[in-house]
Amino acid sequence: MKTLLYISFILFFAVQLTFAQQEKKTITSKIESSFVEGQLTLKATATNPSDTYSELNYLFVSIKKGNSGNLSNNKQSGKFTLKPEETKTLSQISVNIQKNDALKVFLFIKDEQTGQLISKDSLEINAKTFTRKVSNVNENEIFELKGLTIDQTKTKTGKDFYDLFYLEYSKLPEKINTAVTIGELPTMGRGSQISVEVDDRTLYSFAANPNDEYLTEQANVCIKIILDYHRKTSLLKNEFRY
Repeated sequence: MKTLLYISFILFFAVQLTFAQQEKKTITSKIESSFVEGQLTLKATATNPSDTYSELNYLFVSIKKGNSGNLSNNKQSGKFTLKPEETKTLSQISVNIQKNDALKVFLFIKDEQTGQLISKDSLEINAKTFTRKVSNVNENEIFELKGLTIDQTKTKTGKDFYDLFYLEYSKLPEKINTAVTIGELPTMGRGSQISVEVDDRTLYSFAANPNDEYLTEQANVCIKIILDYHRKTSLLKNEFRY
């Protein structure tokens, strides 16, 4: 009887030790945040507590709902590696947050070889003001999240254009599967140049003008150019698919 109890005792701790070792090998993800004078800085980090080399993919997404109800988004993704016992900062996002703004941030890490989701983290600010669709975004589907737009405008005219563009773009039944960035740079005098970027390429730019009719026209032009670009790149991908 004592021998049987001893064997059971050893087996129990052997199972616990194996379980602990398996847990230690899990890649961990974490969103670190700091807030200074209305500016929220978010860092996506990953840690490899195991003794093996890991090849991974990450997706870092922030979705902000402003006081006016407009959504602005930032999506960053890429491949990375982690050495044993290494912690790495993958990406950084800065968000201007006001009192009544809402924010949801997601960090997902997948295995490069298998595509399996192995770690995730999230952060929320005033999340109740989001729609159910945004609140319940699925971690496996978010890698295919469509319709992301990023507001990097600097002036009131730039903000007005972004709002008009987002209003028209959100009406499209099908969005492109990549982020659209609306940027703005100063020019000579008090003017500025508004640009539209997709896949780190500037597809179109124009001189800022506060006239609403002009901005609406430019928003429609931008959407047409974006859709044409998406169709052409999709055709190229299909031609080279084996």
